[in-house]
Amino acid sequence: MKVKVLGIQPGTVVDGMTNEEYVDKQIEYMEEVVAKEKPYLVAFPEMMTGIYFGMLREKKWFECAEDFLTGPTTTRMLEEAKKLNIHIVYSLFEKAIEDGKEVYYNTCGLVSPIRGVIGKYRKIHIPGGDLRYNPVYEKYYFASGDKLPVFELDNGVKIAMVICYDRSFPEVWRAYYLQGAQIIVTATCTMGLRADMFITELQTRALESHSFVIALNRAGDEQCEGEPVARHHFGKSFIANPLGNIAVEPLDDAGWQYVTLDADLDEVTYARGRLNWQRDRHPDLYGIIADDNLAPKGLIFEKGF
Repeated sequence: MKVKVLGIQPGTVVDGMTNEEYVDKQIEYMEEVVAKEKPYLVAFPEMMTGIYFGMLREKKWFECAEDFLTGPTTTRMLEEAKKLNIHIVYSLFEKAIEDGKEVYYNTCGLVSPIRGVIGKYRKIHIPGGDLRYNPVYEKYYFASGDKLPVFELDNGVKIAMVICYDRSFPEVWRAYYLQGAQIIVTATCTMGLRADMFITELQTRALESHSFVIALNRAGDEQCEGEPVARHHFGKSFIANPLGNIAVEPLDDAGWQYVTLDADLDEVTYARGRLNWQRDRHPDLYGIIADDNLAPKGLIFEKGF
């Protein structure tokens, strides 16, 4: 069975562009490439609803958050899924009410042209902390998700999602592998030192999970008001196959490009038969992975934002 997938590598929010205009431009671009490529699944990078504000700590950015089900992003994506007859993985800044309090998440959603909203994934691993090493304020904006869901597309294909920093935690990928995920969308909005490890890290994750990995990033220079220097998002969107090989070559650091592949799911079956991680695991020996009391305390930086 083959599934045609397509991932968008957008450009950045440029001077004078509103967040709404940025979303409009991405949707217009999606409509253009879908008409050309006819994919079954389309995916976008992290934080596609506007400029990336994680390098700043300002309350005004909470105004960009929206309800997952009733907000403008899911509403728009449902319309596009039905109009174009595709599944879409998209991202947004989610505002939820839990126990009477507002809680905010960095979220990816999945919609179907037939079933509507299939589900959502909330980013679990939030960067930041010791600002000497990682000057990012995402912990100020986002709570951590607490689920690793695997969803089914209308054709039965199993799909999962990770968001940016999540990609560096192999436990997530093994959890998806054990749930049978065949395609894992990696939605990122990444820059800086992560460029050197981006491709090889995700090739390894594809091998570990025996899944197709669709890795997506925005590309180009971007700068928020109040941000001292512009950020450079390095692009490098690509697709890896279930043996960790590059199936679609990484793009350069220019925006408004895409990657696409007829993903042959027999490759998933072959990889899992050739290298049978599940059969040869020893989970009885892995307890340290989930036991914070056994972690080497001297190597953990002080948390904060």
